[in-house]
Amino acid sequence: MIYNILLTLICWFIQLINGPTKIDIDEAFDPEANYLVVGPHRSILDPIFIAMALRPKQMAFMAKKELLANRFLTWFFTTINIIPVDREKPSASTIKQAVRTIKEGEKYVGLFPTGSRYSDEIKDGAVSMAKMGKAEILPVTYQGPVGIRDLFTWKKANRAKVRVGRPIQLPDVKRLSDEDNKAINQAIKDAFIENDRILDPNYTYDLAGAVAKRDAKHAKKAKK
Repeated sequence: MIYNILLTLICWFIQLINGPTKIDIDEAFDPEANYLVVGPHRSILDPIFIAMALRPKQMAFMAKKELLANRFLTWFFTTINIIPVDREKPSASTIKQAVRTIKEGEKYVGLFPTGSRYSDEIKDGAVSMAKMGKAEILPVTYQGPVGIRDLFTWKKANRAKVRVGRPIQLPDVKRLSDEDNKAINQAIKDAFIENDRILDPNYTYDLAGAVAKRDAKHAKKAKK
């Protein structure tokens, strides 16, 4: 209830300040299928736009446990389906919760396999989780403003865009080999590139710039 109301209000607000969001969906996407949703992490806005693109089904994002800093935040993020995870050492119970949610089929589980906005390397975990959940991997990519303040423009060039890509099927084998895992991780990376190309062939994510801003922010805090 709160999830749907909140997302509806956010969608209305984004359209008001940024204009209509372009959502492109691959013809192979089946809204009734069970998916593990993956995306490149480029902005704090990524989860919002991915959730928008995949409505009316709800998203259950895996997010760093630090978000649940107090009782209110724990209640709020739990209410909107956040699955808290220790990014350094994910617990078995967290993985079981995510896999159970995938199998139940009422929500899509989402995660960012790069782990943060400051890397483009696909980390292990998404493939095994999809395998345990008996789900395909759905690559969804967001292009647009990086910060909330950047949304406040009606310039067409700065409007948000989302691409729901072609689902990635896992090999029909009992156990995935290391080669299988590497191949699927590469397929995820290739899918992100393809989504970007379809949305805007001239788009590039300024990874070096994002890292530089993070480091400058940390250095500023260290001086205080």
